[in-house]
Amino acid sequence: MKPEAAGSLLKLFEEHRSESPEDFKALREGVDFCGEAIEIPQAELIDGIMHIPVGGPIGRGLGKFEKGAGAVDVGDICDEIDRAEEDPNVRALCFEFDTPGGMVNGTPECADRILRCDKPTLAYCAGQMCSAGYWLGSSCDFMVATRSADIGSIGVYCPFLDQSELYKQYGLQVQVFSSGKYKGMGVPGTSLTKDQQQFMLMRVKEIASMFYAHVSSCRPDAQQDDMQGQVFLGEASLGKGLIDAVVTDMDEALEMI
Repeated sequence: MKPEAAGSLLKLFEEHRSESPEDFKALREGVDFCGEAIEIPQAELIDGIMHIPVGGPIGRGLGKFEKGAGAVDVGDICDEIDRAEEDPNVRALCFEFDTPGGMVNGTPECADRILRCDKPTLAYCAGQMCSAGYWLGSSCDFMVATRSADIGSIGVYCPFLDQSELYKQYGLQVQVFSSGKYKGMGVPGTSLTKDQQQFMLMRVKEIASMFYAHVSSCRPDAQQDDMQGQVFLGEASLGKGLIDAVVTDMDEALEMI
């Protein structure tokens, strides 16, 4: 995920993490801050092509508020793929990306589901196809973007806010009684030990290795030097093998299917 998008996403999930996940329904559902139903982008069949929107932060098991606020659930995407594959009227799938990225959980599985599609798949981006969004997009048979689109941000990171000094200023000291040296790490008001820091770094590298391997498999011309979290415009992305073509708009992209 692009760093500038992380703060708003973290705040969104922190405020509404108590909401229970909803069972999948035929359409994506969203509500506003007051709980009123609002319209959100839906998968739509147009001229034999199923258009599947992948906009906003990507997550798994999201509630209606998160979806109403602009996030997209990988569960909805996978269900829409299943329906498209079963529908004889659908001849191809077009994933419309405009996402800064999102959480790891559920993203590799959704990417694998796209890879298993029997029908042709196209990734189209006129906004952002970054981080988890690129993980999904690179699974498509063909990837296109406009000149001004942002592509990439390939990599993984995990922030940790050390508030221990702030707690000390208020005369507070947090003590954690744990069954193991990694259990309870990250409790607010504590610092990470060296072992915990190394464990977190190992986890980040482990997930990043999965990401890199997936991109290298799907985009063999992509170079490791271009998978360090950078974001590239359309033309640069094409030159680096991250996409297959630069287009003017959706109509031009669909002509390639």
